[in-house]
Amino acid sequence: MIITKHGKLRIKERVGLPKRAHLRHVQKVLSGGLLHSRKGFEKFQVLYHGFLYIFALDDKFQPILVTTYQSNEVSSHD
Repeated sequence: MIITKHGKLRIKERVGLPKRAHLRHVQKVLSGGLLHSRKGFEKFQVLYHGFLYIFALDDKFQPILVTTYQSNEVSSHD
């Protein structure tokens, strides 16, 4: 699993997690998150605890976290 530099910054900034927790958190997102949308075979989005995580796949089909957003859909229902 790969987390881009931009993805690491957004997890720290928006989710508020320290560096040492990033990999564990992204693993939880992938295992427990809700697949929000899929764009072709190389990109997908996952909803997890009010945040939208944008992933891409590398040439070996491993997920790469690109960025994280606060999800308007989920936060409006909280």
